[in-house]
Amino acid sequence: MKNVAILVQNLHNGGAERMAANLSIELAKYYNVYLFVFDSSNAIYPYGGKLVDLKVPPLEEASAAVRTSNVVKRVRRLSYLKKKYEIDCTISHMDGANVVNILSRRGDKVICVYHSMPSMCESGSFANKSLHRFIGSGADKYVCVSRMAAADMADSFGVKKKKLQYIYNFSDLEKMKRLRSEELPAEAANFYSRHKRILITVGRLTHMKAQDRLIRVLQDLRASGRNVGLVILGEGDERPLLEELASDLGLRGNIYMPGEVSNPFPYMAAASAFALVSDYEGLPMVLIEAAACGLPIVSVDIPSGPREVLAPDTDIYKKAEEDIEYAKYGLLVPSCAKEERRGGLSPKELLLEEGIRRLLFDEVFGQKYLSLAEECVERFSAEKIIGQWRELIDGDEK
Repeated sequence: MKNVAILVQNLHNGGAERMAANLSIELAKYYNVYLFVFDSSNAIYPYGGKLVDLKVPPLEEASAAVRTSNVVKRVRRLSYLKKKYEIDCTISHMDGANVVNILSRRGDKVICVYHSMPSMCESGSFANKSLHRFIGSGADKYVCVSRMAAADMADSFGVKKKKLQYIYNFSDLEKMKRLRSEELPAEAANFYSRHKRILITVGRLTHMKAQDRLIRVLQDLRASGRNVGLVILGEGDERPLLEELASDLGLRGNIYMPGEVSNPFPYMAAASAFALVSDYEGLPMVLIEAAACGLPIVSVDIPSGPREVLAPDTDIYKKAEEDIEYAKYGLLVPSCAKEERRGGLSPKELLLEEGIRRLLFDEVFGQKYLSLAEECVERFSAEKIIGQWRELIDGDEK
């Protein structure tokens, strides 16, 4: 079997790291897999293959010279490991790992992965364009996690299209079905029992995830007499601000924020609807996970991801702009990314509320989407997506 390495920063920090770990599990069924990490401390994600810690953690607050020295150490260490384990192909995730992967090439096929929407989370500065063009030219393939992200990488950052490919992230559907049947913790079960309907969202508590929009939507729903509770799963720097907003609006008893839980699926399966309100994403796996947990979904129609999940037969450049779009697998509402995030709800946020209200309280309407949930998630099964990865790893192109 071929020796395949997967390179990622750590195994505890976010979606890219989790997908790298999941990829190692699936690829280990077909290859000798080595999961290389810069720092294995605090690892929480299960993985496949052999874990190898480079023991060169990031030095974010160090001087530029020290950070450069750190990169050199990573390159030397990875080059040594590639030779030691006779690596045939190395798949790296995120910019830092991608650069180190390219600079440490030892005759291996180099595949780099980008996990977001380039122009939404990075400026089109000379430095950023130069970085992505370097990765695009140095890698054998530069993989993006959605069609729109790949198109954006070419159009906005000048990466050659022949070097780009998109491969969707995948979900272990059978595992999710098992995990979603676990019992909720007592505190969570009590919160759910006190509310007639539960709206849930999942993601890091950061400004770009915009969970504060859902808190303001919740205020309007409850003001109209609806007994709705909001569950926000995740942890991050925005927690104090979100808690302050909930207190200011008198909603602390109606919002449950347990942090980053080890198994989010029972929380999702017990909810009534799922909402995604981020300013940008790459491919939001939480939409697929929500569908797998039997939830009707409403999402903002941001430039990358949601449309490819919920409306796969439409033009990826199409956007919901003035009204709710009743897509094949869920509701798409206009992006709220440029809306003022304080005070009363903006016109676009009111559309978001309307979509949420309908999914929560129109059971016949919501059932329509539940009946298509399995069809939606099947496109992102591990079996289908791993087949694309195997073609890329085993292909002659290099």
